[in-house]
Amino acid sequence: MLGIGNRLMMDDGVGIYLVEDLSKQDVKPNIRYLIGESDIDYCLDQIKNATFVIILDAVFSGTEPGEVSVYPVTALNECQSLDISPHNLHLFQALQPRKQTIKGFLVGVEPDEISFHIGLSKILKEKKHSILQNVRKTIEKLLNEAFRSPDEKINLKSFKENPF
Repeated sequence: MLGIGNRLMMDDGVGIYLVEDLSKQDVKPNIRYLIGESDIDYCLDQIKNATFVIILDAVFSGTEPGEVSVYPVTALNECQSLDISPHNLHLFQALQPRKQTIKGFLVGVEPDEISFHIGLSKILKEKKHSILQNVRKTIEKLLNEAFRSPDEKINLKSFKENPF
């Protein structure tokens, strides 16, 4: 489980905060909880041998702040506009050449505010408990689906999907 984002940019750090909370509450021996922040090389190095990866990040999907969306890693678009900085390569762009071999999902949380400030926005702070519960349930469902027998396919219809 990989939390990415930037804690110095308010809600952009939501993936990091979620992984920190999950690592304290949901300790499982077969899951590694990693804070990747915006260090692409570290993130790629940490997930290169993973059998399954869940990436937690802030994602603009057009929903209400705090809403959770799920995207297969194979569906991440390398042309996605990155409004924070046009000079930085994003992890999803770096994953493009490997997207057919990396199995996993991006679990995105709709941000309310991304600007220079440490900590989440007021709205996400107020919703933090419900966001954490929704993310936890989503991850449990993804893991259960992913590790079913090979004859059973992952059914994403029960997830709120948005084109990325």
